[in-house]
Amino acid sequence: MPPDTILILSYIIFMWLVILHTFEEISCDIMEVNIGHIRMTKKKYLFGASMISTVNLLTLAFLVIGLPLGYYLGLFTSAIIGVFQGIVHTIGYLRENKNARGLGAGFYSSIPLALFGIVLFSQFIWVIISD
Repeated sequence: MPPDTILILSYIIFMWLVILHTFEEISCDIMEVNIGHIRMTKKKYLFGASMISTVNLLTLAFLVIGLPLGYYLGLFTSAIIGVFQGIVHTIGYLRENKNARGLGAGFYSSIPLALFGIVLFSQFIWVIISD
């Protein structure tokens, strides 16, 4: 299988993990969390989740078309939405005394998402370096 096809399939799996993570956050009532001066509302959360989904779909479209912008957007999304979110959720989970509610919401799905984010990030690095 060509490397580009493997990358596209990997990105589809990544998007699926992001969707599962969003469902876990919703089920853990992330929409009622207050972080300092930031008050999470249903409207804000759903807007943010919609923007993440849109960026992921655009990235996938760019990858399928073969535009180089897709590789750089994929590098960004795999780093932030994949790897960095795992660190943030782990900190929140520990701050909530190992509770997957409040700041710890989404902790369980963040583990496979972060691990796969590392794999995807390294795939993007490899493709960018190879070109």
